[in-house]
Amino acid sequence: MMESDTETAERAVQHLEKVIGVRGAIAFPALDGVARELALVKVRAPHHRYAELLDVIQLYNAVVLDDSHDGLIIQLSGTEAFVLSCLRALDAFEVVEVARSGTVALGTANNLQSEAVR
Repeated sequence: MMESDTETAERAVQHLEKVIGVRGAIAFPALDGVARELALVKVRAPHHRYAELLDVIQLYNAVVLDDSHDGLIIQLSGTEAFVLSCLRALDAFEVVEVARSGTVALGTANNLQSEAVR
């Protein structure tokens, strides 16, 4: 996802369509789509702060994917600002590793394309 003028956006689409593994790319105004980012976060918390960590996870509607004695792996998704906000809240604990997808977007259902990307 990028903010640009129409000409630059169309050039970016042409370049993306040439990248191996890209099935399709389209340009549309930001208000005509939904954008999200996915993050996986490995975090540790001392035993006495485990409940506090779970409260933060619940506040951000994150999902615990792995809960082991060494720590948790959580998944969260939302806007880039939302993900950054959650990561800042998790800084109060020991963040071991973070993997972020970057922003991905789809046009809204009101703007369905006549051709489906397959």
